[in-house]
Amino acid sequence: VFEGSQPVLVVADPELVKLVLVKDFTSLPDRRPIPFVQPLLEEMMAFVTLKKWRKLRPSASPAFASGKLRKMYPRINDSIGATVTFLKEAAEKDTEVDIRTLFSNYALDAIARCAFGTKMESHLKEVDDFAAKNKSFFAAPQALSGVISLLLPSLAKLLRLDALKSDRLPYFMALSESIIRERKHQENRQEDFLQLMMDVQEETSSSGADSQTDDRLFNPESGSKAFSMGRRRALTKSEALAQCIMFFLAGRDTSATLLAHAIYMLALHPEAQAKLRKEADECFEKHGEELTMDVVAKLKYVRGVVSETLRMLPPATRLERLAAEDYVLGDTGIRVPKGCIIAIPIYSMHHDPEFIGENIESIRPYTYLPFGAGPRNCIGDRFALEAIKIALLHVVRSVEFYRSQNTR
Repeated sequence: VFEGSQPVLVVADPELVKLVLVKDFTSLPDRRPIPFVQPLLEEMMAFVTLKKWRKLRPSASPAFASGKLRKMYPRINDSIGATVTFLKEAAEKDTEVDIRTLFSNYALDAIARCAFGTKMESHLKEVDDFAAKNKSFFAAPQALSGVISLLLPSLAKLLRLDALKSDRLPYFMALSESIIRERKHQENRQEDFLQLMMDVQEETSSSGADSQTDDRLFNPESGSKAFSMGRRRALTKSEALAQCIMFFLAGRDTSATLLAHAIYMLALHPEAQAKLRKEADECFEKHGEELTMDVVAKLKYVRGVVSETLRMLPPATRLERLAAEDYVLGDTGIRVPKGCIIAIPIYSMHHDPEFIGENIESIRPYTYLPFGAGPRNCIGDRFALEAIKIALLHVVRSVEFYRSQNTR
Protein backbone atom coordinates (compact mmCIF):
# COMPACT_ATOMS: atom_id res chain seq x y z
CA VAL A 1 0.00 0.00 0.00
CA PHE A 2 0.97 3.66 -0.26
CA GLU A 3 0.59 6.18 2.55
CA GLY A 4 0.96 9.39 0.61
CA SER A 5 4.16 8.91 -1.36
CA GLN A 6 5.55 6.40 1.15
CA PRO A 7 5.39 2.72 0.10
CA VAL A 8 4.42 0.42 2.98
CA LEU A 9 4.59 -3.39 2.91
CA VAL A 10 2.30 -5.00 5.51
CA VAL A 11 3.69 -8.28 6.91
CA ALA A 12 1.60 -10.49 9.22
CA ASP A 13 3.10 -13.96 8.73
CA PRO A 14 4.92 -14.94 11.97
CA GLU A 15 7.98 -16.37 10.21
CA LEU A 16 8.35 -13.22 8.13
CA VAL A 17 7.78 -11.05 11.20
CA LYS A 18 10.67 -12.90 12.84
CA LEU A 19 12.89 -12.04 9.88
CA VAL A 20 11.91 -8.37 9.94
CA LEU A 21 12.32 -7.82 13.68
CA VAL A 22 15.18 -10.16 14.55
CA LYS A 23 17.15 -12.09 11.95
CA ASP A 24 17.45 -9.34 9.34
CA PHE A 25 17.74 -6.47 11.80
CA THR A 26 20.84 -5.00 10.14
CA SER A 27 18.85 -4.52 6.92
CA LEU A 28 15.80 -3.11 8.75
CA PRO A 29 17.20 -1.28 11.78
CA ASP A 30 15.20 1.94 11.95
CA ARG A 31 11.66 3.17 12.43
CA ARG A 32 9.75 5.59 10.24
CA PRO A 33 11.48 9.00 10.27
CA ILE A 34 9.37 11.62 12.03
CA PRO A 35 10.04 15.35 11.62
CA PHE A 36 10.45 17.33 14.83
CA VAL A 37 10.77 21.06 15.34
CA GLN A 38 12.61 20.52 18.64
CA PRO A 39 16.05 18.91 18.01
CA LEU A 40 16.07 17.26 21.45
CA LEU A 41 13.23 14.94 20.39
CA GLU A 42 15.46 13.55 17.66
CA GLU A 43 17.93 12.47 20.36
CA MET A 44 15.43 10.13 22.06
CA MET A 45 16.21 6.45 21.68
CA ALA A 46 12.79 5.71 20.21
CA PHE A 47 13.42 7.99 17.23
CA VAL A 48 17.15 7.80 16.46
CA THR A 49 18.69 5.91 13.56
CA LEU A 50 20.95 2.87 13.93
CA LYS A 51 24.30 4.60 14.50
CA LYS A 52 23.00 6.75 17.36
CA TRP A 53 20.86 3.92 18.74
CA ARG A 54 23.90 1.64 19.04
CA LYS A 55 25.44 4.31 21.25
CA LEU A 56 22.36 4.94 23.41
CA ARG A 57 21.00 1.45 24.03
CA PRO A 58 24.03 -0.01 25.90
CA SER A 59 24.14 3.10 28.08
CA ALA A 60 20.51 2.78 29.16
CA SER A 61 19.89 -0.97 29.24
CA PRO A 62 21.70 -1.76 32.55
CA ALA A 63 19.03 0.26 34.38
CA PHE A 64 16.47 -2.42 33.49
CA ALA A 65 18.47 -5.53 34.39
CA SER A 66 16.84 -8.03 36.77
CA GLY A 67 18.99 -7.02 39.73
CA LYS A 68 18.06 -3.36 39.33
CA LEU A 69 14.36 -4.17 38.95
CA ARG A 70 14.44 -6.25 42.13
CA LYS A 71 15.84 -3.27 44.04
CA MET A 72 13.04 -1.05 42.71
CA TYR A 73 10.28 -3.10 44.32
CA PRO A 74 10.17 -1.27 47.69
CA ARG A 75 9.85 2.06 45.85
CA ILE A 76 7.08 0.73 43.61
CA ASN A 77 5.20 -0.65 46.63
CA ASP A 78 5.52 2.75 48.29
CA SER A 79 4.31 4.58 45.18
CA ILE A 80 0.92 2.85 45.03
CA GLY A 81 -0.10 3.97 48.54
CA ALA A 82 -1.57 7.34 47.54
CA THR A 83 -3.59 5.70 44.76
CA VAL A 84 -5.07 3.11 47.12
CA THR A 85 -6.00 5.82 49.64
CA PHE A 86 -7.72 7.87 46.94
CA LEU A 87 -9.69 4.86 45.70
CA LYS A 88 -10.83 3.91 49.20
CA GLU A 89 -12.10 7.44 49.83
CA ALA A 90 -13.91 7.45 46.48
CA ALA A 91 -15.49 4.07 47.29
CA GLU A 92 -16.73 5.32 50.67
CA LYS A 93 -18.36 8.31 48.96
CA ASP A 94 -19.63 6.16 46.08
CA THR A 95 -18.14 8.55 43.51
CA GLU A 96 -16.94 7.90 39.98
CA VAL A 97 -13.21 7.85 39.31
CA ASP A 98 -11.29 8.77 36.16
CA ILE A 99 -8.91 5.83 36.31
CA ARG A 100 -6.77 7.06 33.40
CA THR A 101 -5.81 10.22 35.28
CA LEU A 102 -5.48 8.35 38.57
CA PHE A 103 -3.07 5.78 37.17
CA SER A 104 -1.17 8.46 35.26
CA ASN A 105 -0.28 9.99 38.61
CA TYR A 106 0.70 6.60 40.03
CA ALA A 107 2.94 5.90 37.03
CA LEU A 108 4.57 9.29 37.49
CA ASP A 109 5.21 8.56 41.17
CA ALA A 110 6.72 5.15 40.38
CA ILE A 111 8.98 6.48 37.62
CA ALA A 112 10.11 9.48 39.66
CA ARG A 113 11.04 7.30 42.63
CA CYS A 114 12.56 4.35 40.78
CA ALA A 115 14.33 6.11 37.93
CA PHE A 116 15.11 9.52 39.39
CA GLY A 117 15.18 8.98 43.15
CA THR A 118 12.71 11.77 43.83
CA LYS A 119 9.16 11.94 45.16
CA MET A 120 6.32 13.57 43.23
CA GLU A 121 3.24 12.93 45.35
CA SER A 122 0.28 12.35 43.06
CA HIS A 123 -2.11 14.59 44.99
CA LEU A 124 -0.05 17.77 44.58
CA LYS A 125 -0.99 20.53 42.15
CA GLU A 126 2.44 20.38 40.53
CA VAL A 127 1.74 16.81 39.48
CA ASP A 128 -1.67 17.77 38.14
CA ASP A 129 0.12 20.39 36.03
CA PHE A 130 2.62 17.75 34.90
CA ALA A 131 -0.24 15.41 34.02
CA ALA A 132 -1.95 18.03 31.88
CA LYS A 133 1.25 18.85 30.00
CA ASN A 134 2.10 15.16 29.56
CA LYS A 135 -1.35 14.44 28.14
CA SER A 136 -1.18 17.37 25.75
CA PHE A 137 2.33 16.38 24.64
CA PHE A 138 1.11 12.99 23.42
CA ALA A 139 -2.26 14.23 22.19
CA ALA A 140 -2.79 13.87 18.46
CA PRO A 141 -1.82 17.04 16.61
CA GLN A 142 -4.30 18.89 14.45
CA ALA A 143 -5.55 16.64 11.69
CA LEU A 144 -3.78 18.40 8.82
CA SER A 145 -0.38 18.77 10.49
CA GLY A 146 -0.55 15.16 11.71
CA VAL A 147 -1.22 13.80 8.24
CA ILE A 148 1.49 15.94 6.67
CA SER A 149 4.05 14.96 9.34
CA LEU A 150 3.54 11.24 8.76
CA LEU A 151 2.92 11.14 5.02
CA LEU A 152 5.01 14.06 3.77
CA PRO A 153 7.84 14.45 6.30
CA SER A 154 9.99 16.66 4.06
CA LEU A 155 7.14 19.14 3.62
CA ALA A 156 6.39 19.02 7.35
CA LYS A 157 10.01 19.88 8.14
CA LEU A 158 9.94 22.75 5.66
CA LEU A 159 6.73 24.12 7.20
CA ARG A 160 7.95 23.38 10.76
CA LEU A 161 4.95 21.20 11.52
CA ASP A 162 5.36 18.89 14.50
CA ALA A 163 4.25 15.27 14.87
CA LEU A 164 4.09 15.91 18.64
CA LYS A 165 3.15 19.06 20.53
CA SER A 166 6.74 19.93 21.30
CA ASP A 167 5.91 23.38 22.64
CA ARG A 168 5.47 21.53 25.95
CA LEU A 169 9.03 20.19 25.79
CA PRO A 170 10.68 23.12 27.65
CA TYR A 171 8.60 22.23 30.71
CA PHE A 172 9.95 18.67 30.78
CA MET A 173 13.49 19.87 30.05
CA ALA A 174 13.35 22.24 33.02
CA LEU A 175 11.94 19.51 35.26
CA SER A 176 14.63 17.00 34.30
CA GLU A 177 17.43 19.55 34.64
CA SER A 178 16.12 20.54 38.07
CA ILE A 179 16.23 16.91 39.26
CA ILE A 180 19.76 16.51 37.85
CA ARG A 181 20.98 19.66 39.64
CA GLU A 182 19.50 18.41 42.90
CA ARG A 183 21.17 15.02 42.44
CA LYS A 184 24.60 16.57 41.92
CA HIS A 185 24.40 18.14 45.38
CA GLN A 186 23.52 14.87 47.11
CA GLU A 187 26.27 13.12 49.03
CA ASN A 188 24.87 9.60 48.73
CA ARG A 189 25.11 7.94 45.33
CA GLN A 190 21.92 6.29 44.07
CA GLU A 191 21.82 3.38 41.64
CA ASP A 192 19.06 4.36 39.23
CA PHE A 193 18.42 5.46 35.65
CA LEU A 194 19.28 9.09 36.33
CA GLN A 195 22.64 8.22 37.88
CA LEU A 196 23.42 5.98 34.93
CA MET A 197 22.72 8.83 32.49
CA MET A 198 24.86 11.21 34.55
CA ASP A 199 27.71 8.71 34.67
CA VAL A 200 27.83 8.09 30.93
CA GLN A 201 28.16 11.81 30.29
CA GLU A 202 31.46 11.78 32.14
CA GLU A 203 33.26 8.57 31.29
CA THR A 204 33.66 5.80 28.74
CA SER A 205 33.57 2.28 30.12
CA SER A 206 33.17 -1.23 28.82
CA SER A 207 29.73 -2.69 29.32
CA GLY A 208 29.48 -4.87 32.41
CA ALA A 209 27.44 -7.93 33.26
CA ASP A 210 24.15 -6.11 32.90
CA SER A 211 24.98 -5.02 29.37
CA GLN A 212 26.09 -8.53 28.46
CA THR A 213 22.73 -9.82 29.64
CA ASP A 214 21.01 -7.29 27.42
CA ASP A 215 23.23 -8.21 24.46
CA ARG A 216 21.59 -11.64 24.35
CA LEU A 217 18.50 -9.88 23.03
CA PHE A 218 20.43 -9.00 19.91
CA ASN A 219 21.41 -12.54 18.96
CA PRO A 220 18.54 -14.58 20.39
CA GLU A 221 19.08 -17.61 18.23
CA SER A 222 21.54 -19.21 15.86
CA GLY A 223 21.14 -18.23 12.25
CA SER A 224 20.64 -14.54 12.96
CA LYS A 225 23.10 -12.07 11.54
CA ALA A 226 25.91 -11.21 13.94
CA PHE A 227 25.16 -8.04 15.84
CA SER A 228 26.97 -6.87 18.95
CA MET A 229 26.44 -3.65 20.86
CA GLY A 230 30.09 -3.54 21.89
CA ARG A 231 31.33 -0.98 24.40
CA ARG A 232 29.34 1.65 26.23
CA ARG A 233 30.34 5.13 25.11
CA ALA A 234 30.00 8.52 26.76
CA LEU A 235 26.86 10.53 25.98
CA THR A 236 26.55 14.24 25.42
CA LYS A 237 24.46 16.30 27.84
CA SER A 238 21.61 16.58 25.32
CA GLU A 239 21.64 12.82 24.65
CA ALA A 240 21.44 11.99 28.35
CA LEU A 241 18.75 14.61 28.97
CA ALA A 242 16.69 13.30 26.05
CA GLN A 243 16.64 9.77 27.50
CA CYS A 244 15.52 11.09 30.90
CA ILE A 245 12.64 12.99 29.31
CA MET A 246 11.69 10.00 27.16
CA PHE A 247 11.51 7.78 30.26
CA PHE A 248 9.27 10.30 31.99
CA LEU A 249 6.92 10.72 29.04
CA ALA A 250 6.72 7.34 27.32
CA GLY A 251 6.98 5.27 30.50
CA ARG A 252 4.20 7.13 32.20
CA ASP A 253 1.89 7.05 29.21
CA THR A 254 2.34 3.32 28.52
CA SER A 255 1.96 2.21 32.15
CA ALA A 256 -1.07 4.40 32.83
CA THR A 257 -2.86 3.32 29.67
CA LEU A 258 -2.32 -0.38 30.33
CA LEU A 259 -3.50 -0.08 33.95
CA ALA A 260 -6.60 1.81 32.90
CA HIS A 261 -7.36 -0.81 30.25
CA ALA A 262 -6.88 -3.65 32.75
CA ILE A 263 -9.25 -2.09 35.31
CA TYR A 264 -11.75 -1.36 32.55
CA MET A 265 -11.73 -5.02 31.47
CA LEU A 266 -12.01 -6.22 35.08
CA ALA A 267 -15.01 -3.94 35.63
CA LEU A 268 -16.67 -5.49 32.58
CA HIS A 269 -15.86 -9.01 33.80
CA PRO A 270 -16.59 -9.20 37.56
CA GLU A 271 -15.86 -12.93 37.69
CA ALA A 272 -12.28 -12.27 36.55
CA GLN A 273 -12.00 -9.42 39.04
CA ALA A 274 -13.11 -11.72 41.87
CA LYS A 275 -10.55 -14.34 40.86
CA LEU A 276 -7.77 -11.76 40.81
CA ARG A 277 -8.88 -10.43 44.20
CA LYS A 278 -8.69 -13.94 45.65
CA GLU A 279 -5.14 -14.34 44.38
CA ALA A 280 -4.18 -10.93 45.80
CA ASP A 281 -5.75 -11.65 49.21
CA GLU A 282 -3.94 -14.97 49.50
CA CYS A 283 -0.66 -13.38 48.43
CA PHE A 284 -0.80 -10.54 50.97
CA GLU A 285 -1.94 -12.87 53.74
CA LYS A 286 1.01 -15.17 53.12
CA HIS A 287 3.76 -12.66 52.33
CA GLY A 288 2.74 -9.40 54.01
CA GLU A 289 2.32 -5.90 52.59
CA GLU A 290 5.71 -5.52 50.91
CA LEU A 291 5.63 -7.59 47.74
CA THR A 292 8.88 -8.79 46.20
CA MET A 293 9.78 -9.60 42.62
CA ASP A 294 10.11 -13.31 43.40
CA VAL A 295 6.67 -13.43 45.05
CA VAL A 296 4.90 -11.63 42.21
CA ALA A 297 6.63 -13.83 39.62
CA LYS A 298 4.75 -16.85 41.03
CA LEU A 299 1.29 -15.27 40.68
CA LYS A 300 -0.23 -16.72 37.53
CA TYR A 301 -3.57 -14.94 37.39
CA VAL A 302 -2.31 -11.37 37.62
CA ARG A 303 0.20 -12.23 34.90
CA GLY A 304 -2.66 -13.59 32.81
CA VAL A 305 -4.77 -10.47 33.33
CA VAL A 306 -1.93 -8.22 32.21
CA SER A 307 -1.07 -10.44 29.23
CA GLU A 308 -4.67 -10.63 28.03
CA THR A 309 -5.10 -6.87 28.40
CA LEU A 310 -2.00 -6.37 26.28
CA ARG A 311 -3.37 -8.77 23.69
CA MET A 312 -6.76 -7.10 23.44
CA LEU A 313 -5.56 -3.51 23.76
CA PRO A 314 -1.84 -3.30 22.92
CA PRO A 315 0.00 0.01 23.54
CA ALA A 316 0.70 0.36 19.80
CA THR A 317 -1.46 -0.94 16.97
CA ARG A 318 1.47 -1.67 14.68
CA LEU A 319 5.27 -1.80 14.43
CA GLU A 320 7.29 -0.29 11.62
CA ARG A 321 10.77 -0.88 10.24
CA LEU A 322 12.53 1.11 7.52
CA ALA A 323 14.65 -0.66 4.91
CA ALA A 324 18.21 0.68 5.13
CA GLU A 325 19.13 -1.09 1.88
CA ASP A 326 17.47 -3.00 -0.94
CA TYR A 327 16.18 -6.15 0.72
CA VAL A 328 14.54 -9.44 -0.23
CA LEU A 329 11.95 -10.70 2.26
CA GLY A 330 12.95 -14.27 3.09
CA ASP A 331 12.14 -16.80 0.39
CA THR A 332 9.05 -14.90 -0.80
CA GLY A 333 10.93 -13.23 -3.64
CA ILE A 334 9.41 -9.89 -2.60
CA ARG A 335 11.94 -7.12 -3.18
CA VAL A 336 11.78 -4.28 -0.68
CA PRO A 337 13.53 -1.14 -1.98
CA LYS A 338 15.65 1.02 0.27
CA GLY A 339 13.45 3.54 2.09
CA CYS A 340 10.34 1.36 2.05
CA ILE A 341 8.53 0.81 5.34
CA ILE A 342 7.53 -2.66 6.53
CA ALA A 343 4.53 -2.53 8.86
CA ILE A 344 3.52 -5.29 11.29
CA PRO A 345 -0.16 -5.01 12.30
CA ILE A 346 0.03 -5.90 16.01
CA TYR A 347 -3.62 -5.25 16.81
CA SER A 348 -4.86 -7.34 13.89
CA MET A 349 -2.53 -10.23 14.71
CA HIS A 350 -3.57 -10.15 18.37
CA HIS A 351 -7.20 -10.60 17.30
CA ASP A 352 -6.63 -13.15 14.53
CA PRO A 353 -8.28 -16.46 15.58
CA GLU A 354 -5.68 -18.35 13.55
CA PHE A 355 -2.98 -17.12 15.93
CA ILE A 356 -4.78 -16.58 19.23
CA GLY A 357 -8.14 -18.31 19.64
CA GLU A 358 -10.16 -20.11 22.30
CA ASN A 359 -8.98 -23.58 21.29
CA ILE A 360 -5.32 -22.73 20.83
CA GLU A 361 -3.22 -24.21 23.64
CA SER A 362 -0.08 -22.14 23.13
CA ILE A 363 0.75 -18.87 21.43
CA ARG A 364 2.75 -19.14 18.25
CA PRO A 365 6.01 -17.14 18.43
CA TYR A 366 5.90 -13.67 16.86
CA THR A 367 2.11 -13.41 16.94
CA TYR A 368 1.98 -11.73 20.37
CA LEU A 369 3.98 -8.49 20.22
CA PRO A 370 2.69 -5.94 22.75
CA PHE A 371 6.16 -4.44 23.23
CA GLY A 372 7.69 -5.45 19.93
CA ALA A 373 10.53 -7.95 19.55
CA GLY A 374 14.17 -8.03 18.59
CA PRO A 375 16.87 -5.43 19.26
CA ARG A 376 14.53 -2.42 19.08
CA ASN A 377 11.88 -3.76 21.39
CA CYS A 378 10.65 -1.54 24.22
CA ILE A 379 13.57 -1.08 26.61
CA GLY A 380 11.34 -0.39 29.62
CA ASP A 381 8.81 -3.20 29.17
CA ARG A 382 9.94 -5.18 32.22
CA PHE A 383 9.75 -2.15 34.50
CA ALA A 384 6.26 -1.34 33.20
CA LEU A 385 5.02 -4.90 33.71
CA GLU A 386 6.30 -5.09 37.29
CA ALA A 387 4.82 -1.71 38.21
CA ILE A 388 1.48 -2.69 36.66
CA LYS A 389 1.24 -6.05 38.43
CA ILE A 390 2.02 -4.49 41.81
CA ALA A 391 -0.60 -1.79 41.25
CA LEU A 392 -3.29 -4.28 40.23
CA LEU A 393 -2.70 -6.48 43.27
CA HIS A 394 -2.92 -3.55 45.67
CA VAL A 395 -5.96 -1.79 44.20
CA VAL A 396 -8.06 -4.90 43.50
CA ARG A 397 -7.70 -6.16 47.07
CA SER A 398 -8.68 -2.70 48.38
CA VAL A 399 -11.76 -1.77 46.32
CA GLU A 400 -14.18 -3.31 43.85
CA PHE A 401 -14.56 -1.78 40.41
CA TYR A 402 -17.87 -1.38 38.56
CA ARG A 403 -18.72 0.24 35.28
CA SER A 404 -20.65 3.48 35.68
CA GLN A 405 -23.23 5.04 33.41
CA ASN A 406 -20.41 7.11 31.91
CA THR A 407 -18.22 4.09 31.11
CA ARG A 408 -17.77 3.82 27.38
